[in-house]
Amino acid sequence: MKILKTSIVILFMLLSIHGIAQTPNEKLELGVKKGLELMSAAQTSDGFLKAANHFERIAQVELKEWTPAYYAAYNNLVAGLLIKDKTLKDQYWDKALLEVDQADAVSPNNSEIYALKGYIQFMKMSIDPQARMSFMGLSAASLGKATALNPDNPRIYLIKGQDTFHTPEAFGGGKAKAKPLLEEAVAKFAIFKTKNAIEPNWGLEAAKSLLAQCN
Repeated sequence: MKILKTSIVILFMLLSIHGIAQTPNEKLELGVKKGLELMSAAQTSDGFLKAANHFERIAQVELKEWTPAYYAAYNNLVAGLLIKDKTLKDQYWDKALLEVDQADAVSPNNSEIYALKGYIQFMKMSIDPQARMSFMGLSAASLGKATALNPDNPRIYLIKGQDTFHTPEAFGGGKAKAKPLLEEAVAKFAIFKTKNAIEPNWGLEAAKSLLAQCN
């Protein structure tokens, strides 16, 4: 009887410790899910900035987690895509680059982070292509590293495909060259599975939409 009581006490202690250990992760998951809801509902630059601010606050607290800084960077990227002011674009994308580097410091050699970094670098170049060709090389290097780290990451092929889609044919782009990349993106999205509910899972609809325009 004494052994049974001791075992029950030990079991409750272990359960309590487990519960304490899980609490920060549960808070993180709830916070990130709320941010993803804000991101999903956003339709304007201001909406994505609101989501970015939400993720930035989480990233300031969850210093050992990469997803908050990653999503902050992603939302600042999209906020810049939705406005015409080049000065603001630059500001949002500079901030996004700092945040993607913050995510990289927490989770080095992460394909998702390097794919997003390559996306941001390409858009930085797009503001002034003639003066910023160095960003083209940086973007290619980031996407190359993302591919080496995980060749099954569908977002890599979406980003390469959309970059090619929006690059003039005279400079090696165009719909014909983008099509196989976007086809590969859609195929990889069909079998892609996230490790958990808060890791990146965006891009399928964008890949389908661009691919439809290539036909």
